[in-house]
Amino acid sequence: MHSIDCDPKKNRIHIKLAGLMALDEMVKCSNETIAATARLKRGYDVITDIVDFSPAGPEVTKQIERVQAHFVASGARKGVRIVGQKVIASLQFKRTGSNVGYSSVNVATLADAEIELSK
Repeated sequence: MHSIDCDPKKNRIHIKLAGLMALDEMVKCSNETIAATARLKRGYDVITDIVDFSPAGPEVTKQIERVQAHFVASGARKGVRIVGQKVIASLQFKRTGSNVGYSSVNVATLADAEIELSK
């Protein structure tokens, strides 16, 4: 399951991933995420909530990396990842991000993400 909330006023996109996502759903999510960023200006912020996300296989991981590369190319300012206690999933996202030059800060809650983005 996924949801995407794009807020042009805040210049922010919030992506929530949950469960074990099949490749077709992750492709759909990736395409929707990339399309949504077109509504934002360069310097936008990204919140990715993976608290309920289960680590994914290599094909799904490639989609995560594709979106992170898009964030870099399209001028994202800052990324914040809400991880809760999901150490393995957060490591997977960190690894794919480092492959494409995208870095983000891990936090425990949405409130922590808001604080981080206000810096």
